[in-house]
Amino acid sequence: MTQEDFLILLIIMAVIAAIVFVTLYFVEAGYGMLFNQKWGVPIPNKIAWVCMEAPVFIVMLVLWAGSERQFETVPLLFFLFFELHYFQRAFIFPLLIKGKSKMPAGIMTMGIVFNLLNGYIQGMWIFYLSPENMYSIQWLTTPQFITGTILFFAGMWINWQSDYIVRHL
Repeated sequence: MTQEDFLILLIIMAVIAAIVFVTLYFVEAGYGMLFNQKWGVPIPNKIAWVCMEAPVFIVMLVLWAGSERQFETVPLLFFLFFELHYFQRAFIFPLLIKGKSKMPAGIMTMGIVFNLLNGYIQGMWIFYLSPENMYSIQWLTTPQFITGTILFFAGMWINWQSDYIVRHL
């Protein structure tokens, strides 16, 4: 994939995101409290979550494994941060879900597609398309990296806390 193709993919994703954002003001999402079978066959929530979140973990792993940058410090840190987050989302979070709720197959499928594209976009940039010396060791001391790392771990902690609260309602 060229950088031009990558830019086109990013633009397409942004347009789709805007359409989905507006659409969800008029259409009920069809899962959780709004569960609706019109979105597809009901699938046990735990299975659906693993099916929906595991692809992004796998895509990033495959892109990392095939990259010549896999052991460069900054790309490796990005990879580890990403995989930590999605390991928890794909393999730990589903085990913690209480109850026997269901997710429609259509919602799960949309999640799979989004997560495949998410992993592909991020992995392609980090391991293949970013300028070769963009993420040097010195970059670890930049405000972008420090602020981004703090925000990443703060967001992950907030997400884990929110999941905990929801599970204990």
